[in-house]
Amino acid sequence: MPDTAQSALDRAIAAVPVERFHGADGHAVRPCTPASVTHRHLQMLDVQPGANVLDIGIGSGLSAALLAEIAGPQGHVTAVDIEPHLAARAADLYSEHGHKVTVVVSDGLLGHPSQAPYDHILVGTTPPAIPDAWLQQLKPGGTLLCGVRIGLLPGAFAIARVTVDAHHQPHTVEIHHGGYTPMIAAYPLAPVTRAVHPQRPEQSLTAVGEHEQCLADALLASLIETPHIEAAPAAGPEYFHLKNWLVATAPSDLLEATLDQGNGTGIGSLAPDGTAHAAVATDEHFIADRPDSPALARLHALVHRWQQAGAPRTHQLRARLLREGDAWNARVSATT
Repeated sequence: MPDTAQSALDRAIAAVPVERFHGADGHAVRPCTPASVTHRHLQMLDVQPGANVLDIGIGSGLSAALLAEIAGPQGHVTAVDIEPHLAARAADLYSEHGHKVTVVVSDGLLGHPSQAPYDHILVGTTPPAIPDAWLQQLKPGGTLLCGVRIGLLPGAFAIARVTVDAHHQPHTVEIHHGGYTPMIAAYPLAPVTRAVHPQRPEQSLTAVGEHEQCLADALLASLIETPHIEAAPAAGPEYFHLKNWLVATAPSDLLEATLDQGNGTGIGSLAPDGTAHAAVATDEHFIADRPDSPALARLHALVHRWQQAGAPRTHQLRARLLREGDAWNARVSATT
């Protein structure tokens, strides 16, 4: 980011108190994106004074207020949200504190063509797929930053930074660790198979592919009944890069599980004798059906491959957008 743009962002952060939008306790709007995340994403967006910007998903209202400060008196910021109460709350705050933001109640999947073309579009939510309308409403060379799904698993979320060419096609695509809450829209998770423990519904498992329900049920049971637990080598933030790398490698038996030990991503399948073997990595543990589980051995091998490759971060994965009708799906692969 050029020094002038960084200075503009710094001045905006100083001029717009977080508490104004998040409340003194940070719970004014839920879910609420942490201010540090909003600041980081605005840095990635690299807005210049005088820019025309579209902010989809108003949330607390903080991001559009910051954008208005950066864009300045010669710029223009339009904020769109489908929820009337969020839009009204933000509009009142903008009016009270002199933030130059036009608030629109509308379906953000459509963008807002009447103010296009935009230099930048910031989307503080995750759509089912990136609507082509967003790319069409950008100026050539314009930038989109939004939440995306990078795979079929429920937790396969990330952040995409996309620039468009003169024909409004993706020119550069970067995928970064992080994520926004899902947009109010139906999520096409199929083909996946989901199991929920009948006595403990807070524990569940989702397997990629259209499997027999009994497979998902057996895999979940194998991780709950007498699990083997050991320390994971990729703890804390490292885990999320490992998780995205696993999504990128796309093993055929990839799964995601919510267990007492936390949320994890791993693999699982039935042995020829019908025994279910599963293993998942969380940000603290490896959890498997037993110490000598074939699934655990495979998961160890996958983690070793990731480490041998230099433990690539999410932004180092090969990223691309794949068109499907009038929308684009974000995908990553382990080949850099």
